[in-house]
Amino acid sequence: MSQVSEFAGGVSSAPNTSQRQPVARALYGDLIQFFDFLLITAASIGVAYYYHIEVLIVNFDFQQYATAGIIGATALTALLRRDGYYEFERLISSSRSLRAIIARWSLVILGLIAFGFALKVSEEFSRIWLFTWTATTVFSLTISRVLAAAYLRRAVREGGVFSRRIAIVGANGASNAFIQQAEQSDLAVSFVGIFTQGAARPENSHALPITGNIAALETAARAGCIDDIVVSLPEANREDMKILVNRLATLPVSISILPGQQWIDHQGGEILRVAGAPALSLYRRPLEGWGGVIKTLEDRILGTILFVVALPILAACALALVIQGGGPILFTQKRHGFNNRVFRIYKFRTMTVAEDGAMVRQAQKNDARVTAVGGFLRKWSLDELPQLLNVLRGEMSLVGPRPHALAHNHEYAREIANYSGRHNVKPGITGWAQVNGFRGETSETEQMENRVKYDLEYIDNWSLWFDFKILILTVAAVLFPKNAH
Repeated sequence: MSQVSEFAGGVSSAPNTSQRQPVARALYGDLIQFFDFLLITAASIGVAYYYHIEVLIVNFDFQQYATAGIIGATALTALLRRDGYYEFERLISSSRSLRAIIARWSLVILGLIAFGFALKVSEEFSRIWLFTWTATTVFSLTISRVLAAAYLRRAVREGGVFSRRIAIVGANGASNAFIQQAEQSDLAVSFVGIFTQGAARPENSHALPITGNIAALETAARAGCIDDIVVSLPEANREDMKILVNRLATLPVSISILPGQQWIDHQGGEILRVAGAPALSLYRRPLEGWGGVIKTLEDRILGTILFVVALPILAACALALVIQGGGPILFTQKRHGFNNRVFRIYKFRTMTVAEDGAMVRQAQKNDARVTAVGGFLRKWSLDELPQLLNVLRGEMSLVGPRPHALAHNHEYAREIANYSGRHNVKPGITGWAQVNGFRGETSETEQMENRVKYDLEYIDNWSLWFDFKILILTVAAVLFPKNAH
C-alpha cells in the first residue's frame, strides 16, 4: 500500500498521511508472551482442579500444580522468545508458529518428566493430568495464535496502528527493488514517498513519484507522518553520507541504510555480526548446530525401520525382475551427493538400457525403453526403494533434493543460477519439490528451475517436522501418482 503526495517546489508541506503515534510491534509480541504464560499456568491449575473434583479428591495440593504450570510456562515462552516467535513477522504467520509451539512444548514436557524423576516427585502428579495439560496447552495456544494472526492480518489490510509509514531517501535501482519487495509482502507497510537531495522532479521512472527533497522529508517527519526513513544512496561517499545521517538523526523516527541492489535481490539475506562487526549474511550453514545430528539420527533410525519393513516388497520386486529376465536386478548410476561428492545410486532396473555416461536420456511418457515390470515399478515409485541402502551407507538422506545423473547435473549447473546449492545437503529419496508436483521428467529448463526453487526453500527452512511433513505427503503422492513414468 502506498501513500504519496506531491510537494509544491519540494518543500512546501508534509505528505497528507495520518498523523499518529505508531504502536510498537514489539509490544504486541510482549502481550502475546504474557498471555501465553497465563494460559499455560491456568491450564495446569484448571486441569488439575477438574481432574481431582471428578475423582472426588477435594484436598489436594494446588500449589504443586501451579508450580509445574509456572515452570512449564516460563520454559516454553523463553524458548519461543529466544527463537524469535514473538516477533511481528512470525506472529502474522500462524502456520510456522504452530509447528514451533508443538516442537518446543514437547521438549518442555520431556524436561519436566526428567526433572520429576530426578527429584523423585513424579509420583505426586497424575499422569492423566499431565497428558490432559499437554493437549490442552497445545489446543489453547493454537487457538490464540490463529486469532492473533487473524487480528494482525486484518490490521495490515486496514492499514491500522501496526502499519509502518516509510520514506525513502534516494531514487535508484536499490530503492525500487526495496519498494517492490515490501509491497509484495504481507506486512503492514505504506510508503510516504521518495525524497532526494536535489530538486524534486515531477515525472520519473521510479517505483513511486519523487515526493520532495530533504527539507520536505524533515517537515513530514516532524509532523508525525513518518515512522521509518530508509536511506538508499549506495554511490554516496563517506563524508556526504555522514552529513546526511547526522542531519536525519535529529528527527524522531527510525533510520536505516539500504545496501546495494544486488543484496536486495537476494531473498535470504540477514544482518548479523561476524567477529564483532556488522555484516550481511547471504546464506547460513545448512543444518547448523544440532540440525546435522538430528538429521543423521533420523536417517539412521527411521531408515533402518523402513528398510526392515520394506524387505518383503524389495524381495517381491527382485523376484519379478528375475522372472522377467534380461539383465541385472539393480541399476547403479553415478550421481552428485553432498558437497558435489560422486556416489553410486541404487535403483531397481526398469529399462532395457543402463546409461551412465556423457549422454543420459531421461525417461519419458510411454518410453519404449521401459520394461513391463519396470513400468509398474516406476508408476508406484518402487524402483526407488533400494536407495534405502544409500541412506544406511550415509550417501543419501530420506528427505532432500533429488540427485540427478552427472550429465544432467553439469548441464543444469550451467543454465540455472544457484543450482549447485542443492548439494549443500545430502540428496534424498524424496523431497519438497517432488511432493509439490515437480517429479519425473524435466524436459524444460523452467521445470528444473521450479524444482531448484523448492529444493533451496527446503534447505533454508529445514526442520525435523518439515521432513515428517514431506514423508507423509510422499506417501500420498505414491498412492495417487500423477507424473511418474
